[in-house]
Amino acid sequence: MHSIALQELGINAVYLPFLISEDQLPHLLDAFYLTRVQGFNITLPFKEKIIPFLDTLSEEAKMLQSVNTVKKTEEGWKGYNTDGSGFIRSLAANDISVTGKKVLIIGAGGAAKSIAISIAMVGASEIIILNRSRDKADVLAAMISQISSSTPVSTSTPRAHKIDITINATSVGMKDDSSPLSDDLIKRSEQIIDIIYNPAQTTLLKQAAALSIPRMNGLDMLLYQGVEAFEIWTDRKAPVELMRKSLMASVYPC
Repeated sequence: MHSIALQELGINAVYLPFLISEDQLPHLLDAFYLTRVQGFNITLPFKEKIIPFLDTLSEEAKMLQSVNTVKKTEEGWKGYNTDGSGFIRSLAANDISVTGKKVLIIGAGGAAKSIAISIAMVGASEIIILNRSRDKADVLAAMISQISSSTPVSTSTPRAHKIDITINATSVGMKDDSSPLSDDLIKRSEQIIDIIYNPAQTTLLKQAAALSIPRMNGLDMLLYQGVEAFEIWTDRKAPVELMRKSLMASVYPC
């Protein structure tokens, strides 16, 4: 999606994948500097490990201590994290707002952290974090409370009332038919979002469909975190629909 967007805007650049090992990280930025790389994405397991080699971080990357986008600037290599902002943009593109909403997040890993902090910053009325490891959920809850003291955060299963938006931020359902939610929590959810994008319909989303609950998978989050990165690198407005078509052709080939 990036290369076709660069081509559409007449930018003389190309987006390429590089497979590296951890012991190559100290030399990576020197190699990119010599080859005139202007920016890049970085993914697991290096989102945190890249930070010591960067010169500056955006505010969001500082908060998360996680980087997925890097740009060459006058001050050197600057790290950003577009996961949370990309998620918020994906919601807006689907006419979903978290402002004033009670939100349940399943998971407490990197994706859950980005999402939780972002929805707190845009005014969720309450955030509930459920994770297999309660301690990890508690750490994330404490982090959110420090950033947004006006947003109540809990790590206990909510009592019997409605949940405005439920978000699966785990990999449960990606490679099997399992679901991260009990039937009770599914039925109490007004909207279900699964950040998994492949398969397009996880067991959780099929359960939501059977109950006629509005639902969304993670393809638009993937799209918009890429859109955010593209706009950081180029200082240009991304051709979103063209990028969407390219992404869908790649992820869901006929």
